[in-house]
Amino acid sequence: MVEKHAPEFIDEGEKQKIDFFEGDVHLGHYDFRFDFNDKKYFSISQDGTGRIRIHSQTNIKKVWVLLEDEDFRPIELRSYATTERFIFWGTQIEFRSNIAKFSFAATTDDDLNIYIGSSGVANFISPSEKWIYNSETFPRHTIPDWVYGGVMYQIFPDRFSNSDESLNPDGTVEWGLPPTRLDFQGGDLYGVINNLDHIESLGVNIIYLNPIFLSSSTHKYDAWDHFKVDPVLGGDDALKKLIDECHKKNIKVVLDCSLNHVHPRHFAFQDIIEKGEKSKYKDWFTVFDYPVRFIHRPHLYSNTYKVGWDGNEEEYKRYLDKTFKETKVPVEIKEDDGPIVEPSFKAWWGVPDMPKVNFENKEARKWALDVTKHWIENFDIDGWRMDVAKELDFSFWKDFRDIAHSSKKDVLLISEIFGDTSQWLQGDRFDGTMNYSFRETMTDFFATKRINTKEFSDSLAYLYSMYSFEALSSCQNLLSSHDVKRFLNRCGNNEDGVLGAIFLQATFPGIAGIYYGDEIGLGGADDPFNRAPFPWENNDLWNTKILKYTQELMNIKNSNSIFKYGRFELVQYDEHIVAFRRILKDESLVCIVNRDKSNKDINIVSNAHSANIIFGDCEAKLDEGLLKITNNSEIGLIIHEQ
Repeated sequence: MVEKHAPEFIDEGEKQKIDFFEGDVHLGHYDFRFDFNDKKYFSISQDGTGRIRIHSQTNIKKVWVLLEDEDFRPIELRSYATTERFIFWGTQIEFRSNIAKFSFAATTDDDLNIYIGSSGVANFISPSEKWIYNSETFPRHTIPDWVYGGVMYQIFPDRFSNSDESLNPDGTVEWGLPPTRLDFQGGDLYGVINNLDHIESLGVNIIYLNPIFLSSSTHKYDAWDHFKVDPVLGGDDALKKLIDECHKKNIKVVLDCSLNHVHPRHFAFQDIIEKGEKSKYKDWFTVFDYPVRFIHRPHLYSNTYKVGWDGNEEEYKRYLDKTFKETKVPVEIKEDDGPIVEPSFKAWWGVPDMPKVNFENKEARKWALDVTKHWIENFDIDGWRMDVAKELDFSFWKDFRDIAHSSKKDVLLISEIFGDTSQWLQGDRFDGTMNYSFRETMTDFFATKRINTKEFSDSLAYLYSMYSFEALSSCQNLLSSHDVKRFLNRCGNNEDGVLGAIFLQATFPGIAGIYYGDEIGLGGADDPFNRAPFPWENNDLWNTKILKYTQELMNIKNSNSIFKYGRFELVQYDEHIVAFRRILKDESLVCIVNRDKSNKDINIVSNAHSANIIFGDCEAKLDEGLLKITNNSEIGLIIHEQ
């Protein structure tokens, strides 16, 4: 029913409609993106401040959040970035009551008015179309304070530093030889301790160790025993000493492992080999056919290229011989067609020495949670990086977070997931992820140069808007890792590309991830060449320009409160530069990316009263509302505004 008259009446309690616009509203088809249950749109910071973001199509001129707490308070949102597809809007709110309700209003470029409620575009906002925030029940994502502005150093232990040759496993090769998949070079945890001063000089406050548990491989993602540090790395005592020495320097230690799969020498799997279907552990794994065995087709080694290993038949044959000997799994020879080796059980991606754990089994799940808490409670580690996280039961990670936080509140939980990890980063599973999306953007702009400044600016907007500020601050913004080509290799050995990407690591929200050796210009393509030994004894191989650049920028990042807590806002781009601000209260840092080192003058609108250069060589002054930058040919500049 439509009534044309509008009689005056007393609207007691919650109003039946919000009166914000005078006149008509438009019920067109508009693209607004907001999800109250996704923390990239709505989150609460540790001090109780609300962060609201909404994305709109590009013909929207203004957006307001229509907030109702003690009073009705329309708050205009700021635009922090614009791309071809969206305008990104955001604001921070100090709530005045425990329960608050809100909706949105917007105006288009041609002055059409729009209401947006929980059901979408509306002719007015009724009580049933409001989002409701309750400070006592809303699940917050809290992270340790030391994570903000963090600098993380990733170490592949066997290739970092060999400090004690008596620990070397049999067959260890000479340090510095080209890396292979199977050969040890003898790195150990005491070698990490001996080089903590170097690590500290990089501004590092977090060390992330690739797996260190008992295993016969160099990578140790196939652990035999998740409750024991491998003796070839120094054993449990070496880890305890490393953690003690790191904590003295205010450096946190994050461990890495796979709970998704184990080595066949794992106690539960060995019991299945011995007892078959009568084993009490048979449901910890998925066995297709008993007895547990490998079906081996040695006549098909010419197909090695199908399973990787760069088609290296001799190396793959050596690996399988080692696997057959160590695992104690019976081998059945067949002469038909099929894989070279075929486990009669579910293995991770078919890798024969990595049986996949069945997380539907309660006892297997309890084992994994026991691993989680053991190293926190008994060794005081500061966090976990979890391998192939999206391949485990999604519900498990909630239990994982609960057990980790019950053991120690101040822990960091990082997943290894390539791509958008939003559903894991809502504050109830992981804090952050290995941000390969960041690496992809750095590769596209600095390494391959397949995108221009406009596309790079758009990519930064999407990266910032991908997660909540807490989740993004917890992401490892990496350039290289043990799984991908080193960034210098991706840049075709062009050091300027590396420097530009390091500048973004230092200035963009998130943890700057340094893979051991990147700071001195180690190259290397895919595995195993990205796992070369650190050349401690040959300084001639060190790129001192990259080293000094890394040291200066990372120490700025880790000590500057604006880089720790400041929000991100794109400022401008042209054919040469991209500029953005990090903003905290009434201060900001203007960060200018100048990939091709153009010497053209730069003018940026500024309300500041003072401007000081804190990184880079240029001249900068304020003049009639403009920050004017001249004599610049740096890849990156940072200017402090007050």
